[in-house]
Amino acid sequence: MIAAEDVAACFHTGGTTGAPKLALHTHGNQVFTAWASVVTQGTNSADVGIAGFPLFHVAGVLPGALASLSAGAEIVIPTTLLMRNREVVRNYWKLVERYRPTVLAAVPTMLAALANVPLEGADISSITYCRTGAAPLPAELGARFERLFGLHVHESFGMTEMAGISSVTPRGVHAPAGCVGFVPPHAQVRIVALDAQGGASAREVAPGETGMVLFKSPNVFPGYLDPRDTAKAFTPDGWLATGDLGRLDAQGLLHLAGRAKDLIIRGGHNIDPGMLEDALGAHPAVQTCAAVGAPDAYAGELPVLFATLRPGAEATEAELLAFASARVDEPPARPKWVAVLPALPTTNVGKIYKPELRQMAAVAVVRQIVAGQGEGAGSVRIEPEGAADVAVHLGAGWTDDARAALQAALDPLPVKVHLRDG
Repeated sequence: MIAAEDVAACFHTGGTTGAPKLALHTHGNQVFTAWASVVTQGTNSADVGIAGFPLFHVAGVLPGALASLSAGAEIVIPTTLLMRNREVVRNYWKLVERYRPTVLAAVPTMLAALANVPLEGADISSITYCRTGAAPLPAELGARFERLFGLHVHESFGMTEMAGISSVTPRGVHAPAGCVGFVPPHAQVRIVALDAQGGASAREVAPGETGMVLFKSPNVFPGYLDPRDTAKAFTPDGWLATGDLGRLDAQGLLHLAGRAKDLIIRGGHNIDPGMLEDALGAHPAVQTCAAVGAPDAYAGELPVLFATLRPGAEATEAELLAFASARVDEPPARPKWVAVLPALPTTNVGKIYKPELRQMAAVAVVRQIVAGQGEGAGSVRIEPEGAADVAVHLGAGWTDDARAALQAALDPLPVKVHLRDG
């Protein structure tokens, strides 16, 4: 006999701020998620959806597939790759016209890709509910989607540690970007201040103030496969510490303000990367962008931006830097540089992978220091090493004195830099 507390499955976490962990789900966790998803979104047997989240990911399996199947809704699966298939994206509006889905659900990076696909006369009037989750929705992208297609994007918040659903913006609630809706029935949420290490303290913040989001709910997982990870996931009194920053408004709607680990801390000044991303994302040439902290010997971190451009668009990095800086009121938060990439690194479900961007920023900083210290010395090659370090490979021509001077210049950086031969 299967009991609610029996383990039903193991899911890898998304790993957007660090290495993925293996989370345990009970049957009770999964059944509650399916029920809560149906109740909060009003899903019924008349609904049709084109699968937008990968079926190996918690969002695709539980709030996506299990919830739809439990309500008798229809799911269209366009090839095994779903929306990771470029042909599916290129022909998405034709698929909508053909299969008449009532729901459009996809991660923000996929919505950004769809925003570049013209309707070409396709009838998409069957869509009555557009939902995103798994990553923050840039405000400009939400506005662009509504402007182009007449679809308001409703945000949800889900974690692997909560079997894929934590809060949902239901049909009919047109909330601003960053609002991820209401928590389901029987779930509890608290907002607490951060402690000195950036974790959850025991002090609740005042209503409307931002702090770390904590949950208790029937779909909160029992823990990770590794007990050491489990111990870090919960507060001493048993609340799940999400690592996400947010606030509750007067209506009880939850508004997210990014990950605590994603905060850029410049000399003690906390900088919300979302503020920079919204500033640069408003540029008409920008497709997607992400802000991270680049290591700095004096300030600890300095804000920088990485961006991709929309197909056919042109813009220089200097132009983008000026555009973003002009839209950031706080001088310490203004980005120091912008780098344009062919594509931003993402996880296998389409979330922007910031640890790799932070390492790319570190490599760029180290390269600049090496260029200033290594004039007249030998050849050099700089590359990432491990999960977060940087390796500097020194070729022939580097004297002991030059190596020592370079090491002294690199040592103050708050990132490990290893000097290697060859």
